[in-house]
Amino acid sequence: MKPKNYLLCSVLVIICLFLMSSAAFPQLAPKRLSSTGDSMSEAIDAELPAANHWASWVNGYHGFWEWLFGLTDVYSHNQRITKNFGSYGRKNFMEAKSGADMFDFPGQAAQSVNHQAQYVTVLMGHNDVCQNHPTEIPTDEMFEENFRAGMEKLKQGLPAGATIYVVGIVDIYHLWDMARDKKALGIVDCEVIWAASVLGLYPCATMLSPLNSDADRRATQKRNEGFNGILERVTQEYQTKDSRHQYFYTDVVFNYPFVESQVSDIDCFHPSARGQKDLSKITWDAGPFSARQK
Repeated sequence: MKPKNYLLCSVLVIICLFLMSSAAFPQLAPKRLSSTGDSMSEAIDAELPAANHWASWVNGYHGFWEWLFGLTDVYSHNQRITKNFGSYGRKNFMEAKSGADMFDFPGQAAQSVNHQAQYVTVLMGHNDVCQNHPTEIPTDEMFEENFRAGMEKLKQGLPAGATIYVVGIVDIYHLWDMARDKKALGIVDCEVIWAASVLGLYPCATMLSPLNSDADRRATQKRNEGFNGILERVTQEYQTKDSRHQYFYTDVVFNYPFVESQVSDIDCFHPSARGQKDLSKITWDAGPFSARQK
């Protein structure tokens, strides 16, 4: 081969390799669902005390026993996937743990990778904002470092074409403001229960403590908003730089106008079963598979 032809072929090969490396991979059907997060995804106190996995906005299910005992069908992402994409090859993994914060995200992301998930949801950060004292809230730098560490695990380990869906943290100030006139089980004022946060017996004193001023609560809300800004910025960065996976962010949950009936009658703070059902709908409608609406 003549030198000129050899050089031309080399250039063509390099161009082809570049185009192949930069081309986006086709999005996989979300048959293998893995959900990272905290008590919201575990549906704590949604209908009964403790974790109510059947009522999770993302991993919920509704079988014979749930029907028999009259439990709520939240029509979760898990159920929507089966309805829209079929039951063949379906797997559903709950990585979320009550009390988890962004420090736990890399470990949960590693579980998603171990499960070779095709669809990973991320709803986490509430426990970073909800602390006993404002000084315990992680810095923006710490929060971003932990989030990036988890995203990097997903980037490196998930199959090509997998989807990562990041959902912004709920507006905790709005939940406090809306539920403070609510009664737990229709008996005890929620503010009486929340007062236990002063003693560390109830979470989220940074918002719920009766000793807080409105300025204190607004400061906590600002940290809430700041963390969501980090989630959005980093997710968009990965979407721009990583052609092997699909990344989506939504702040629809932060902006959602929750009402009393969407908040747990047990703890006055987590979503009720109705709240979980609505979370499923709004996040699906705003999410990467919204075109599939059976």
